[in-house]
Amino acid sequence: MFDPANFADGLRSALEQFWDVRTQQAGKSRATGAEGAASLRGEVTGGKHLVAIEQLIAQVVRESGIPENLLEVKRRSVPGYFRRTKDWDVALLVGGRPMAIIELKSMVGDDIGKNFNNRTDEALGQAIDVWKAAERGLLGQGSRLWIGYLMVLEDNDSARRTTKTTGGGIFPPDEIFEGASHSERFRIFFERMMTERLLDAACVVLTPRGSGEHTHPSATTSFEAFVAALHGRVLQFRATNPDLNWATP
Repeated sequence: MFDPANFADGLRSALEQFWDVRTQQAGKSRATGAEGAASLRGEVTGGKHLVAIEQLIAQVVRESGIPENLLEVKRRSVPGYFRRTKDWDVALLVGGRPMAIIELKSMVGDDIGKNFNNRTDEALGQAIDVWKAAERGLLGQGSRLWIGYLMVLEDNDSARRTTKTTGGGIFPPDEIFEGASHSERFRIFFERMMTERLLDAACVVLTPRGSGEHTHPSATTSFEAFVAALHGRVLQFRATNPDLNWATP
């Protein structure tokens, strides 16, 4: 029987690989003389640091009932309405038909708040652009596309420290953000994105540097909930595409 909790060990292993790849790429960056912020950029500019999580997502889909011979998992561009296209990190195609698109992002270091607005603006813009493109008929016919987002945060003081809302605004901000840490602000952001149907599922993972251990700001943004939602999408896709050959070779 499919159980989302069974993928906890897989996530732990994927996070260990995430840190291993970043360490290797940081070493290459330092070898060229990069320090500080440049060295942190070096941890990601080589790519591949989130490949293990991508592979875990593919495993979830296979164990949910998608035969290997029908499944295609790769980075693909998706048409937009406000811009021509946008590459999504994980596009899941089954029998050549789009089933889901998922964005994978990470934020590490001692100043996560510095890029918080950039990351949330990016996620919000991506989702709105896709849905507007769908409304305008740019994504073809068929069932509604499923959109997911997974954010890995380094579990450190920067992610957990209490933040204060700066004054000087025209209107006071929503009180829910007052005193919330950056990890909590990500939780609020992604929960509201799901509530507004801009995302079908979102996961926020907090993991200490160099470790596969992890926590989540809430059950709603947990990997288990993300896996459960993706499993449901697979079941829906199978039911609405009966003409595909679902027999496992």
